[in-house]
Amino acid sequence: MRSRVDAVALGPVALVALGLNGIVGVGIFVAPPIVAGAVPDAAGALVYLAVAIACTPIALAYARLARAFPVDGGPVLYASRAFGERVGGGVGVLVWVSATFAAAAVTRAFAELAAPVVRVPAPAIVAVIAAAMALANLRGLRIAAAAWTVLTVAKLVPLVVIASLGAFASGAPSSSTRAPIGRALLAVLFALQGFEVVPLPAGQTRDPERIVPRATIGALAGAGALYAAVHFACARALPDLASQSEAIPAAAAALGGAPLAWLVSAGVAASMGGIVVGYHAMTPRYLSAMRVAPRAVDPPAIALTAILVAPLAAIGSLGTLLDLASVSVLVQYGATLLALATLALRRRDGLAPRDAWPVPIALAVVGVLAAQASLRELLVGAGVGIAVAVIVSVVPRAPRA
Repeated sequence: MRSRVDAVALGPVALVALGLNGIVGVGIFVAPPIVAGAVPDAAGALVYLAVAIACTPIALAYARLARAFPVDGGPVLYASRAFGERVGGGVGVLVWVSATFAAAAVTRAFAELAAPVVRVPAPAIVAVIAAAMALANLRGLRIAAAAWTVLTVAKLVPLVVIASLGAFASGAPSSSTRAPIGRALLAVLFALQGFEVVPLPAGQTRDPERIVPRATIGALAGAGALYAAVHFACARALPDLASQSEAIPAAAAALGGAPLAWLVSAGVAASMGGIVVGYHAMTPRYLSAMRVAPRAVDPPAIALTAILVAPLAAIGSLGTLLDLASVSVLVQYGATLLALATLALRRRDGLAPRDAWPVPIALAVVGVLAAQASLRELLVGAGVGIAVAVIVSVVPRAPRA
């Protein structure tokens, strides 16, 4: 049964754009130097492909659950069906915290990019963004859907151009010192996360049983291939890639001169703007999904999300927020994988044991990636999750429809 959550019917273009917009964002602009520090030269491109392939079983699990539940809710709904509303509420807090860390990271990155241009401190820009997006979200998804579709196209064009030029470039070998691979894996994981947001508005999608799974897998595969090609181009263009703070604009200048550098600068702004819109539009929906009767416009969820994102983005460093977002999203992946296994083994909601085949592989991947995080990051992520859980527990749930 379709949920009566919103009047907007998202088509395949908007949903694929949501997935690509959710993935292609700040991460690809910060990951290349980190990856180059661990895997010099063009071989670093293989890291993106390896992480994308490793995440494929996770995406397949989301796709199968999306086919079984063509309604709004995503991982919150899956956990509630598998383990009951109380556990589902706990998972809801975790996935909301995960999305909140990511929203704070991209908001901070956008604010740091805009601060020198508008000559306003980054924390002030963060506050304006949080307030503006909260007001836009009160109007529903129509404005956000149009914005993320246009911005997704705008940010993909310069990346495709760089990747195309880089395929024919010749570069000198890098002399960078090898750094631990763990940080590179977490950076690429952050760059590739976002496909999990596609099933969240399934109830507002036309033909969700078919479109949502395809958009989920397609977004991950497309982004992974694009990232590998972009990193290859950066490595060819910049022998000192590991020391570059703005790798992609620098690679654009080396490959195509000032015109391409300008195009990429515009693409950077579009990319960050699109990802900010996407995260601010989707993050409150995780919190809203914890209600018995989810709403399209949920003022308490929108307000609470903005209240948490603003200070995190204002006071947190970008590197810390990126790592915390990566750690938190692994918790979300684990909960969703366990939900699929439970429902499949119990033969519920049209699922059968054979549908759980991606779960062991995906859980192993989650474990390996989680092992790359520091104890401090794990403790901070858990601490924020517990604190938010206490806050959310006092918010009254909506009456049952």
